[in-house]
Amino acid sequence: MNSPKQGVSDLPEILYRHGMRNVVISPGSRNAPLIFSFTGHDEITCYSITDERAAAYFALGISLQMKEPVGLICTSGTAVLNFAPAIAEAYYQNIPLIVITADRPGEWIDQADGQAIRQRDIYHNYIKQSFELPVETVHEADLFHFNRLANNAINTALTEPLGPVHVNIPLREPLYAPLPVPGPDLRIIENVVAPAVLSSEVFSELLIKWNNSTRKLVILGAEQKNKYQAELCDLLSSDPSVVVIAENISNSYGEKVIASPERFFGSLSPSEGAAYQPDLLVTIGNSVVSGRLKKYLRQYAPAEQWHIQPSPSTIDTYQSLTHSIVAVPEVIIRGLVENGAKIGGTYRDIMLHREERITKKHQELINTLPYSDLVIYDTILKNLPMGSNLQLANSTPIRYAQLFASRRDINYHSNRGTSGIDGCVSTAAGFAVSSKEITTLIAGDLSFIYDSNGLWNKYLTGNFKIIVINNGGGNIFRLIDGGGENNLAREFLETPHQVNIQLLAGAFGANHAICKSQEELPMLLEWLYKPAKSPSILEIITDADINTTVFKEYYKQIKIV
Repeated sequence: MNSPKQGVSDLPEILYRHGMRNVVISPGSRNAPLIFSFTGHDEITCYSITDERAAAYFALGISLQMKEPVGLICTSGTAVLNFAPAIAEAYYQNIPLIVITADRPGEWIDQADGQAIRQRDIYHNYIKQSFELPVETVHEADLFHFNRLANNAINTALTEPLGPVHVNIPLREPLYAPLPVPGPDLRIIENVVAPAVLSSEVFSELLIKWNNSTRKLVILGAEQKNKYQAELCDLLSSDPSVVVIAENISNSYGEKVIASPERFFGSLSPSEGAAYQPDLLVTIGNSVVSGRLKKYLRQYAPAEQWHIQPSPSTIDTYQSLTHSIVAVPEVIIRGLVENGAKIGGTYRDIMLHREERITKKHQELINTLPYSDLVIYDTILKNLPMGSNLQLANSTPIRYAQLFASRRDINYHSNRGTSGIDGCVSTAAGFAVSSKEITTLIAGDLSFIYDSNGLWNKYLTGNFKIIVINNGGGNIFRLIDGGGENNLAREFLETPHQVNIQLLAGAFGANHAICKSQEELPMLLEWLYKPAKSPSILEIITDADINTTVFKEYYKQIKIV
């Protein structure tokens, strides 16, 4: 006979052997046995984060930076629900979080007992798979079952497409009794998955279509930085019939790449649209930010669209999908370019010539604009430390950043899985803690305030830098056509606030400085990036009315190229 909690003792080592090295734990009572077992493992780093929503995004940030599975543990009840936003984000970003929730035994669910809610399959819409582990492991069959489910859970998280899994563990009292030692001969089940390889017949059919297309548009979506991206851009750009679009969060760069499609397609007049219509669209990676690019391709649809990724998908963002190709993108693209006919053409040169003119016009405009959000982004992005990480909050920061050139030395990221404002501080905090490099978060005032509990964290150090663009509320709604015209609804859209960010920074022990003019911005950026022992926050004050006028005038003027 085994201990009722033998499975709980064995769980950390099973997950460790599958590559999990970090666990974020939110305190509680029902999860006490899990806390004892994980903190007792010598090779697993455990972080204690009180706020479950912040904890989950913090774990997401660690997983992003480390490129490995990260555990997430909480007690039963509403604590479990507070993990949900980050789990949804992880699901749509393909991030392998191992979500372990303590639960009440089944006999107490719906029996008016504290924190005894229905937790089975609680994340079913936003999880790869849920696993309900045995409440006790006294019998050998139960321990065998516990072990198999634990192996299955992390193997599922690490199988393409990667993503979060939920492990729900009902626990009976006593909760604080000493745990048994882990079993000496734990069974580890390894998944061996062969990479998807297209047959020669299927590849030949694609190659014929590739060769017959004189206007090929390749869009590289959001992706973590890896060694293949620059290669891919250079390879594709060598073909004059190919145009590559790669926003900054694709972390892909090249001399012949359009990095700001929002600016490019925003410059087109109605009479110019058809001139750039592709006949073949190839998409790789996750989402793109540019609304103008999406609108353009839905109006000027290609004859064919291929989406290439390692797992099956029917993502049809541009409403033109004809082929979902399950394969490693780098392998397919290299095969097409290297075996394709050199058909020539002018498609790449026509678009790049326009891109050069737009880039020149863009800089001319920036040099003449008054102090505003658009101008300060130009200064900030040019002055980021070399080799650092940039986290862009949703709403205006991610959109403004798309109007500027990508930097090859910067690692870009934004939570574009669900594109919510929640969790930006916590995600960046997790990234900063697990990285030795400087991590800068650019956030609007609302997104920063909304997730300020991300600073309720004893692990943060001076490599975490935060720039808060404080324009007095949700300025994004003034930039959207029609969004800022109804004065009666304004307070419900923009939600102006009276939060003192300096006092908020002080409450969490962060350094703070405030900027109110373009002249003092360079000096304050120098202050921000000086070595420090704790996080530093640079609050930049701008005027919402001026921001709106400048932004709308920018798009009028950029059309004149």
